Amino acid sequence: MPPSTLKLTPMLEQYLEIKRQVPDAILFYRLGDFYEMFFEDAKRAAPILDLVLTARGKGGESEFPMCGVPYHAAEQYIARLIRRGFRVAICEQTEEASQAKGLVRREIVRIVTPGTAIDGSIIDAGSCYLLAWAPAAESTGAAYLDSSTGDFFVTRYSGIADPRFRDDVARYSPREVIFASEAGDDISEQMSALGLAPTPLDGSSFDSERAEEYLTRHFHTQTLRGFGLEKGDERIAAAGAALRYATTSYKRELTHVSSLRAESDAECLLLDSSTLDNLEIFESRDSRARATLWGIVNQTQTAMGARALRRWICRPLRDHDSIFDRHDAVDEMTRSRLTHDAMISAMARIADLERLVSRITLRSAGPRETLALADSIEAIADLKGKMRDLAGPLLLRLRDSLDVLQDVRDRITATVEPSAPVTLRDGGVIRAGVHAELDALRGIAHDSKSILLRIEEGERVRTGITSLKVRFNSVFGYYLEVSKTNLGKVPPDYIRKQTLVNAERFITPELKVLEEKILGAEEKSLAIEEALFEELLGFISDHSQRILNTGRAAADIDSLSALATLAIKQRYIRPQLSPAFELCITDGRHPVIETLTRRFIPNDTDIDRDRNGIHIITGPNMGGKSTYLRQVALIVLLNQIGSFVPATQARLGIFDRIFTRVGASDNLARGESTFMVEMHETANILNNATNRSLIVLDEVGRGTATFDGLSLAWAIVEFLHDTASRAAITLFATHYHELTDLANSRSRITNMNVAVKEWNDQIIFLHKVVPGAADKSYGIQVAKLAGIPQQVIERSRQVLRTLEKKEREVVDATRVSDPGKPESHQQMGLFETMPQRVARELAETDLDGISPIEALNRLHEWKRRLGE
Repeated sequence: MPPSTLKLTPMLEQYLEIKRQVPDAILFYRLGDFYEMFFEDAKRAAPILDLVLTARGKGGESEFPMCGVPYHAAEQYIARLIRRGFRVAICEQTEEASQAKGLVRREIVRIVTPGTAIDGSIIDAGSCYLLAWAPAAESTGAAYLDSSTGDFFVTRYSGIADPRFRDDVARYSPREVIFASEAGDDISEQMSALGLAPTPLDGSSFDSERAEEYLTRHFHTQTLRGFGLEKGDERIAAAGAALRYATTSYKRELTHVSSLRAESDAECLLLDSSTLDNLEIFESRDSRARATLWGIVNQTQTAMGARALRRWICRPLRDHDSIFDRHDAVDEMTRSRLTHDAMISAMARIADLERLVSRITLRSAGPRETLALADSIEAIADLKGKMRDLAGPLLLRLRDSLDVLQDVRDRITATVEPSAPVTLRDGGVIRAGVHAELDALRGIAHDSKSILLRIEEGERVRTGITSLKVRFNSVFGYYLEVSKTNLGKVPPDYIRKQTLVNAERFITPELKVLEEKILGAEEKSLAIEEALFEELLGFISDHSQRILNTGRAAADIDSLSALATLAIKQRYIRPQLSPAFELCITDGRHPVIETLTRRFIPNDTDIDRDRNGIHIITGPNMGGKSTYLRQVALIVLLNQIGSFVPATQARLGIFDRIFTRVGASDNLARGESTFMVEMHETANILNNATNRSLIVLDEVGRGTATFDGLSLAWAIVEFLHDTASRAAITLFATHYHELTDLANSRSRITNMNVAVKEWNDQIIFLHKVVPGAADKSYGIQVAKLAGIPQQVIERSRQVLRTLEKKEREVVDATRVSDPGKPESHQQMGLFETMPQRVARELAETDLDGISPIEALNRLHEWKRRLGE
């Protein structure tokens, strides 16, 4: 705010009155060809926008800071502020200077915020969600609204610490969160830590009754039951606040937001934020663009299709029939290559209909965007025609959902000039023949310009001043400019208007009359064009739901087409959906790594939950354990988004969740060590996995002391095996070779290892997962390959031999204190050597109670194990 000693001019009084409406936003105040910022707004914005902070009334008591940006380049400056989390209020002149009595009236016409931006310079082609947060007594209601596409849904969380909330932030990447200011600074800080721009609002914005009334009025319904919301539901308060906030931001109704849905986790395969990160779904530590699953899968042609496909990956299907229908659609397109290629060609011409409709309904669209809509509608009709021979049920439904929108296209092409300029203010937008008065006014303007040229030539002849020119500016209108050297030739009927250093400017009565005629015609022409264009935008807006429905159908077709393209390029096969809970994969491949490396060795997977549901995988570092784990998880994910998979054969059950615990890093912001992060993620798995989940564990327990880690890993595997409700299919890669003994006492545990060959004290990685346990970790050999000095390698071998000897001594000394058992039976199974275990099992065998054939089988098994 200005100092109390500052003398306020009428302009400053107007500015301060408008600024009071948006105290937390940076106000772009329109003055002529610039948006100006004053006082604290100028101080905050200048360094971010690389502007020179200057002052008005410099040197006096009325001095105050200011900076400004050209109005025609404002978008790029606003974008920079929005990316830094600021809100920007745009204040425009709302009356013509010629009509104003005193100061020109100005009003805020738009408030741009991180969560409500729709301009392409601010947001990318992905989603741009606003999150509304409404805590209640037992849970928190949340609403996600993407104003740029009209996507609007609600959910609920137990609170800000709910893991599902963190997962959804990773999935949807909301840009801004609104909440009641009464919640305090704590929520603001926690939301900021998650990367969300926090915006506190007055608590009345989250009043449930007001919210319900507002939503029913917007959707033209009597209740919200049709959206799955009952009266008093805390999600209603969040939804109402989100929609009202966005509407206030745009200063008009969001008619393209035509529906609301309640998200249900029961409908999809759940992926938490750790899994998205560990499987490198959208982001990778590798800088290469195609080093993520998204970089491989995204073969879409449209921005709408890319957003739809991303949603499919974030929320894979669990319904058998829905997955089957997508597989069927992909299958048909891979077998109909000519049709598929023609579809791709048509889709490549379709613009982002969702974004176009939002800009049209919010009156932010320019002439060329309406032409882009017309061209896209033509491409939609072409796409529908190209799909006429396809017969699959899903593709048929989507094809029938494509509305060719001929009436909308005809109206646009009949109204807008094909070579229309980017902005309406440049004129020439409306086609000739649309409006008779407009055509007449254009004729006047065109003829008058010819007359101006004749006047210029005539005055040159009359005065003998060959350099005389007729010019125009917004202050003096049309004038005659004469250089200083020719002033002696100026006739007496010239009226002087302005003196410059090297020239003088004059007008004549004839020129003034012509000016009024030209400017009047241009002004009226522009006003008529604006009215006709507004009428066109209104017509398109009336049909916005038809356009959105068509756009969303086209997006789904594009997504399926992308999966078909992927299958063709990468030689994927259609998986068989199994009623059993199993993973049977022949020659499975990692979808990302196989595209980044020249040679990839495929691997088989054969897991049935009830037969061998837990695989303990041992082998050396660099052998391929982690690649294999991720490979299996990604194949499951691809299957349930409806994609073909990288294998030669696959029979897959349907999973409800994928959990991963791969690698670890410190979370310094939350004061958590590597091991604490690992234990938090593992606890989440053990507490939330079901017997329909896939669990991928890599080196759990390695972040602490050896025996601590081994004990935890051992107990975790036992828990997953013995707890029926958590009996998920589990892949557990480890260097704790002791865990392989569990396969002898737990029926569903199977040992696998990554094969290597030793040759001349070197190891060769075969990258093949085979049955059985690895006999050692080969860590020293891997260190040697990495270039560790030979002196260190030799010393490490000496230390290893010493430690192995001591471990055997510890094992021999370890006993369970149980006086009820003979000493030979007291050896702890966790630390037994194989000969000790065989000896114990032999001592415990009742030779009088087993059959000869059973005794022979046991003898054979003991001999085999001792041989290994």
